[in-house]
Amino acid sequence: MNNDPTILMGKLSPAWNDGTAKSITFCVTEDCNLACKYCYMTGKNDKIKMSFETARKAVDYILTNPAEFPEPSVVFDFIGGEPFMEIELIDRICDYIKRQMYLLEHPWFNSYRFSFSTNGLLYHTDKVQEYILKNKNHLSIGMSVDGNKMKHDLQRIRPNGGGSYDDVVKNVPLWLEQFPGSSTKATFSHDDLPYLKDSIISLWELGIKIVAANVVFEDVWEEGDDSVFEEQLKGLADYIIENKLWKDYSVRFFDPNIGHPLTEEDKQRNYCGAGRMLAIDCKGNFFPCIRFYDFSLNNRKGPVIGDIHKGIDSDRIRPFLGLTLKAQSRAECVDCEVASGCGWCQGCNYDLAETATIYQRATYLCKIHKATVRSCEYFWNSFERATGLISERTIIGRTRENRNSEIPAKYMQFITSDNITPHCSYRNTKGTGNLMSQATYEKGMEFCLKNGFIPVLLGRPPFMKDELPDNCLSIEDAQSGANTSIAVHDNTAAASSGTSAISILIVNRENLERLYDFAASLYFQYRRVNLVLEDIEHWSDKETESYSRQLDKLLPFIAGTYKKGDPFELSVLSDIWELNTMRNCEAGQSSFALAPNGRIYLCPAFYFEDEDNYAGTPEQGIHMKNPQLMELCNAPICSACDVYSCRRCKQLNIKLTGEINTPSRIQCLVSHIERNKSMELQKLLMENSQAKFDNLLKAIDYIDPLDKILRKGSAANA
Repeated sequence: MNNDPTILMGKLSPAWNDGTAKSITFCVTEDCNLACKYCYMTGKNDKIKMSFETARKAVDYILTNPAEFPEPSVVFDFIGGEPFMEIELIDRICDYIKRQMYLLEHPWFNSYRFSFSTNGLLYHTDKVQEYILKNKNHLSIGMSVDGNKMKHDLQRIRPNGGGSYDDVVKNVPLWLEQFPGSSTKATFSHDDLPYLKDSIISLWELGIKIVAANVVFEDVWEEGDDSVFEEQLKGLADYIIENKLWKDYSVRFFDPNIGHPLTEEDKQRNYCGAGRMLAIDCKGNFFPCIRFYDFSLNNRKGPVIGDIHKGIDSDRIRPFLGLTLKAQSRAECVDCEVASGCGWCQGCNYDLAETATIYQRATYLCKIHKATVRSCEYFWNSFERATGLISERTIIGRTRENRNSEIPAKYMQFITSDNITPHCSYRNTKGTGNLMSQATYEKGMEFCLKNGFIPVLLGRPPFMKDELPDNCLSIEDAQSGANTSIAVHDNTAAASSGTSAISILIVNRENLERLYDFAASLYFQYRRVNLVLEDIEHWSDKETESYSRQLDKLLPFIAGTYKKGDPFELSVLSDIWELNTMRNCEAGQSSFALAPNGRIYLCPAFYFEDEDNYAGTPEQGIHMKNPQLMELCNAPICSACDVYSCRRCKQLNIKLTGEINTPSRIQCLVSHIERNKSMELQKLLMENSQAKFDNLLKAIDYIDPLDKILRKGSAANA
């Protein structure tokens, strides 16, 4: 906002209830009476419409699950296509919503709105006007008018190619009379940039004082567009200054807050609200927002996060709730000197990304944004010269922070056979029996030598004898030969003749109740056990409670080993004591896996899950898509967590949440059970004077770091 409250320029209409309302969108039809050239809904059709029964089931789910919708108020948004083409259906849905909120004594009954974005063609019709009269006290309607007739008719055309300006504009006076102070969202693309200045002025002359102008996010821009855009905006700036319009009119392009370096707080926010809203398509599927509907995407299917029958899949929504600017942006965007106000559409990002991720930001607007910033600066400098006042743009200061990171050692895991004993969260369930050939092995070793990777043999190639190569680690079954570097116990406590000081213990649901027995028996042979829990994606409260009990049994046992002077380390309990930062899955960063088929994968789990999802070959090197998604700094939920020893399995992430950098809730719950038990063990050892710790764990008030993020966001919005 501007320092002077009488200055409107750059401001938009305030959000209802300060933006605290839950946004729930019903797509009632995929049909439209216009065929706008720049419309992102490229799959519009006259066949798919929402039934009342589908809408009713959606309303019932929403209103009877208040824990999932805790917001103090709600905006029910109706879109299409063109929503007013289904005004009778909408009227019926709204009646049902009001009746059910009343019968359920729902807190939203006194705090709700129905919202529409319409092209305006049907605004004057009797049925629409009857609906408006009936719901006016709980209604907001935005009408899209693009500018002057030339610009509007260039883009917002009818299916037969004719313009729509004259039929829309004749409804503007009635709209402004019924909803005074309303704004319009004029959209600009490559073709219509030469009409920008005159279009904004034309909208003001129609009586629309606030123009939430924007540009399309897609890759439509051509060389020189930024120059045309800047010329038009500077011409508009001169017009505003000459006519002293800054107190009565506004356009978003001259927001004084844009074009500054980002603060750390900015980097931890998301420009888009996808995932915090709910969008329901005509078939009753749930999406993070309307831009993720199937008919809004060109390159991939929309990510369904639930439906009217099963409700919201909380794991599928987690990537959106943790999403931040920093997590999805390239370094040059995060550190850009004029980054503030540079926006994006999350659905567009997803549609245009190299992989099916929301964590890759499209940057086609870079030159356009920078032209906007130069023009905005030009306007406010002109304003200061004309008025003698200091604008808010002059006094806004932003700071940036650069971080350095250490480069870790790099490891290449050699999957010597499809039937290797797993050492992490993977297992061959397909019954394949491929063996690594000597040629593949030698190519892999050559790659490691040239690229500074340390080879890690998982199992042993059939052609290899007892001796291991120099500078090579080995992870083998506990029954393997004497050269085993790390022995793997696959759900058993079987004795081993190996000489390793480290053991990997794999436990699954079927034998979780024997965890204590397994771990305690290994103490007599190994002084450290790395615990791997299989199939936690299928865990319920039963398994988490069982796991907690088993760890409780281990606490006094481990404390006893300290008393003997021969302490036993169990990774899930002891590792966190030595950590002040995250130490977890390095798949796709400093660790990769070479499979028997000669391909390089992020880790063995990716190979066993999908052979086609590989990252390179020894001959061609590693060529990853979206490599930034591997980094902790681009994993907002994990970055907010203090279980530094969490394994953060990336393959399980993508399997459960759809995003490689976002853990499911069960992963976080298990990690926090471990942290709490580790804290109890630490206290027990200190009470008995059996150990001293520099890094004391403290009690925390959450078991899922997403809860911490959401609380922080709620406090910031309060």
